[in-house]
Amino acid sequence: MSKFSIKIPCKPYVKRFLELNYGSPVDFTKDKTLYSDFRRKMNKKTQCRRYDKRYDSLKLTRYSEEVEVKITKDDFYRFGWELSTTDIVDFNRSIEARAKLFMYVIVSSRMSFGMSQIDSILYFQRKFDFPEEVWSTDSINKDCQRNLTIQKNEVLDNISELIDKICLAKLSHTGTISQYYKKQYETAVI
Repeated sequence: MSKFSIKIPCKPYVKRFLELNYGSPVDFTKDKTLYSDFRRKMNKKTQCRRYDKRYDSLKLTRYSEEVEVKITKDDFYRFGWELSTTDIVDFNRSIEARAKLFMYVIVSSRMSFGMSQIDSILYFQRKFDFPEEVWSTDSINKDCQRNLTIQKNEVLDNISELIDKICLAKLSHTGTISQYYKKQYETAVI
């Protein structure tokens, strides 16, 4: 354990996301936005405890892992070294949103090139080190089914249309096809 740090319960994929992005122990002191938000949560005088009783009854059961987060010596003495339960949940939600956005972008980009959703998820897990025990395929799949709105082959279709326009422009410029046909194609609704 680092000399000045806080241990925070979290989900396995949140821990992996934090450690991949900020090292182990997690050090996001250089990420001014994230660290500033985190520092506010450490502040004893303004700690949000609004939902502590609600979260205590859940006993944070979803947070099966623990991540160590470095803090500066100054912050340790100035603000403290613990977060309220409400702030732990809020912090986790913030990082979960970042991790999920990262996952959505990778999975949807693969799907837009024609890869199946499951294959895209498996690619994400393998390529970015989120094995089954850290973030299950089933969990990611359900999340994607609820939140992703991507058309299969969307990127290929758009690239194909762009290539067609470039080819028609070249063919029109050389006189192979008429300017009239090129304009008809460009204004046609496909």
